[in-house]
Amino acid sequence: MATLRHSICVSVCVLCAVAPLLATDSQDSARIARQSRWDALFDWNFMALPTVAYQPETDWAFGVAGVYYYRLKNAHKTSDLSFDAAYTLRKQWNVNVSSVNYFERNKRWLLYAKFGLKRYPDYFYGIGNSTTGRLSERLSYSSDYVSVTLQPQCYVGDHWLVGANIDFRWERPSVAADLDSVAQVCSVTGLDRQFFMLGLGVVASYDSRDEQFYPHRGLFFKAVGRYYEPYLGSTYRLGKLSADLRHFVPIYNDFVFAWQFTTDWTFGAQKPFQYLATLGGQDVGRGLRYGAWRDDVMFNIQAEFRIPIWRFLKASVFANVGDVYNLSDWRWAVPKVGYGAGLRVAITKARVNVRFDVARNSLNHSWRQDGWSFYLTVKEAF
Repeated sequence: MATLRHSICVSVCVLCAVAPLLATDSQDSARIARQSRWDALFDWNFMALPTVAYQPETDWAFGVAGVYYYRLKNAHKTSDLSFDAAYTLRKQWNVNVSSVNYFERNKRWLLYAKFGLKRYPDYFYGIGNSTTGRLSERLSYSSDYVSVTLQPQCYVGDHWLVGANIDFRWERPSVAADLDSVAQVCSVTGLDRQFFMLGLGVVASYDSRDEQFYPHRGLFFKAVGRYYEPYLGSTYRLGKLSADLRHFVPIYNDFVFAWQFTTDWTFGAQKPFQYLATLGGQDVGRGLRYGAWRDDVMFNIQAEFRIPIWRFLKASVFANVGDVYNLSDWRWAVPKVGYGAGLRVAITKARVNVRFDVARNSLNHSWRQDGWSFYLTVKEAF
């Protein structure tokens, strides 16, 4: 939800509640009668965020983003289904659905699934961590895109999980401009080439957090390795490796210090730029425009201080620093820094929040979003 230059974005938060079924026996009825109005407020398990946006590439865009929380039979954790969708007056669309499902306690396994479908405009800014050699003006392009990711995982201890990673992606990008400079960019990056990718891999994770959605203490770690092979039908042969480490430290009462380290690596002789490691967006590198910085490798570290205000209202201040690098020509540059603050409004007893963040970055070039960025979404950045 990063605000683009010359764009207007208005988001109106509408919370939709589904009250729990009333028990028929007198004991449950008495318990429900004793609930305070604040307790009843947090029994909601569905939320939607209608969105309205405008930018020159899309005209007016209308959409919705939301999440639904539920617990499967005898499951040890809450499952969730999140979604966002947008449709523009230029007949473009973007739909994303993801879900984490925790199954019965005795089976001790979970399934992460993600689905994406779009025909939507985006920008190509160039590749690398330096302004030298990058595009003087960002290049607008559009993509038809379908992707599916599945990660079944099984517990092998109290906190460790291992499993498989299967992902599929088909994309057909197109560039409207017909200029020599555009043709040169396309020949190097494959920006105008249709491709199909099918990847197989492994995933391992560790989770000792006390809460799933807004932790106060504990560690979380996840590593994913994927391999794409032409013999499986992939257009390119390449490998990807990513890791995510999070630590939550209680300070006093509900005051929490949280930090996260993430890295992403892409290996291969030929790499479509869509598979390069990317810095920026509403989660990793807040304040930096998503897609503005791409290359073979990405590192980012962010820290956040979470502050209770009153009942269901909390605040946060955060900062992040990171950069991207090329494996064959590793060059250091001034790291990209983002910082900001935000508010959190709890909507369930599971500590699920509506998140509103305001952030900016250390850069000074207009198309790299020198200014404030606004993010309105559900769940924490990490």
